[in-house]
Amino acid sequence: MADQPFSIALHKFTGGLALKLEGDLSKSAESKLLSGFEGEMELGKSIRFLTLDLTKVDYINSGGMAVLIRLARMGSKAGVHTFAWGITPHYEKLFRMVGLTEYLMIYPNEFAVMQRIEALGQ
Repeated sequence: MADQPFSIALHKFTGGLALKLEGDLSKSAESKLLSGFEGEMELGKSIRFLTLDLTKVDYINSGGMAVLIRLARMGSKAGVHTFAWGITPHYEKLFRMVGLTEYLMIYPNEFAVMQRIEALGQ
């Protein structure tokens, strides 16, 4: 299987930031993924929620897992709630094993995430 190039689409919504990830998530995705945050001074201020759409991510290696952990921990330190959906049962199990679910809440779909954010925003 050929490597799928990693891409990220970022858009803001009221109180949050949505990241739509696509392709293979590995260490090489780190600069693309985290550069969107290094200058994001709004984390924890106007941005209280971070959502990760992983429906188009087919492969995550250990480097990619480390990037996700770093991203979620960065958000957690800033007081941001991080949510993800579109995760296969295999990766969901790995997320739990490596402790990623301490910083990132997994939901079945975007609708469920947005309902949860709405409830937290009250």
